[in-house]
Amino acid sequence: MAKRHTILATALTLAMLGGAAQAADDDLGARLYLNHCAACHGFEAEGDGPVAATMRASVPNLRTLAQRANGVFPADNVAAYIDGREINAAHGDRQMPIWGDVFRGAEQGTAERTVKRRIAAIVEFIEALQYR
Repeated sequence: MAKRHTILATALTLAMLGGAAQAADDDLGARLYLNHCAACHGFEAEGDGPVAATMRASVPNLRTLAQRANGVFPADNVAAYIDGREINAAHGDRQMPIWGDVFRGAEQGTAERTVKRRIAAIVEFIEALQYR
């Protein structure tokens, strides 16, 4: 567990210190996860973030998504749920923010390709957690 904290802290430090552009791209998913997801899903993505206790529904463990989907990480479903702009009625009430709108910005000025890149980075980060 301490090793994971060290890895994420190192990635964040590189980004904050203005490391190479490639390093910033490589840790984009980790940075976005920590800034937007960890409060509810937890630092280890196990559904135990500091806000989780105040939620009326239980926050899912994101580390077991592939396991619950017969060993295949459901990347498209995860991306669609994170985006949230096309709500699937079969999933019931939406418990988390619609990050597609959040990433577009208050003025909706951020390019759609940037929104999709941010969502894809979070999905890739969560997918990598499945196999650790």
